[in-house]
Amino acid sequence: MNNKNNITIAFYFLPGICYLTELVVWSTFDQSHSLNAVLGGLWTLGQIGILVILPALYQQKIAGGTKWKVLGVTIAAAGAISYSINYIFGYWLNMNTRIFLPLGALLSGIGMLITGVQVLLGKRWPGLTGKFPLIVGLYPFLVMFPLLMITGHPDLRAIMGWGVPWLLLAIGMTTDAARRRYDANKFI
Repeated sequence: MNNKNNITIAFYFLPGICYLTELVVWSTFDQSHSLNAVLGGLWTLGQIGILVILPALYQQKIAGGTKWKVLGVTIAAAGAISYSINYIFGYWLNMNTRIFLPLGALLSGIGMLITGVQVLLGKRWPGLTGKFPLIVGLYPFLVMFPLLMITGHPDLRAIMGWGVPWLLLAIGMTTDAARRRYDANKFI
């Protein structure tokens, strides 16, 4: 495997690792302006990882060749960008950008739901790994939004817990890439 592939695969794991690291840091240390800067940096890194994952999902053709695949990854990318806008403009420029947080979850969830359905229909990932993109897309609707409705505000632990489905997706993508390399080398 070449260096470019190793770096790309490392980016697959970035959202999950960043979200879960945020959860540990946020739960361990007292809230402060400095802590919020660290958490925001981790958040932004996670969104960058998502913006690397989405084109990789498209390029790996795990979702077939339909227009829905393009729509799914584009909507999910808009969600990652919305999350980044929330942090950059809200934290650093002290603007009221609270709408971008639920909008980011909504767009990311819808985009990954569309992608997850396409992955299942395309049957490119066998077994449980084929459900990982769908799990990423369902998470906001099954966990984050119900808690938002109950409590009236976003639950940061639930948002950061989204790292688990993102890690599962990274495992699925890495497994699929390794399987495709193995299949390609079988015939050489």
